[in-house]
Amino acid sequence: MKTYICTLLLSMAFAFAHAQTEPEFELEPYVFNLADSTLASPLPCESAYSKAKAAASLYLTGIGKVKSYYYIKGESSPLTIDKKKSNIIINTGGTSPQQTLSIIKLSNMGTKRRWKTGEAGTFTGASANEDDAVVLKYKRYGSESVIISTAGLEPGEYCLAITNMMTNTKSAKVYTFRIE
Repeated sequence: MKTYICTLLLSMAFAFAHAQTEPEFELEPYVFNLADSTLASPLPCESAYSKAKAAASLYLTGIGKVKSYYYIKGESSPLTIDKKKSNIIINTGGTSPQQTLSIIKLSNMGTKRRWKTGEAGTFTGASANEDDAVVLKYKRYGSESVIISTAGLEPGEYCLAITNMMTNTKSAKVYTFRIE
């Protein structure tokens, strides 16, 4: 009987030690350590603001283009991810990451970072959602989370934007990180 109880307790301890830990809240991304399968620091949440810029010809002749961008203040993200040692994990609540998440490569403008969201021209018409989104490579982890691979990302600044399914626009809050 003692052997049975000891075996039961030992197997329960082993099961709890190797249980997959997932982020507690939906749509809050964390760094996932590949070596020991643990959650590290959360990705920093930063505010993005929208701004449109018109070409000089539009002001002078009425013919030209207007480009819209999202901007994030600061030269770089406070978080650097080593793509050989870490990935990103996020609890999606069971929804497909292709429908709700975008990883966007940012261009550095000195004191701020940005990505293009659309363009409207006199003769070319309008286009929207032109961001430089990267194709997501992910796999399911636990019951409601996914691990997003960072292995294919080039060095640079990125943001993880969550699409609002009701309006199909990017949120004004984005999660930023840097790949070196």
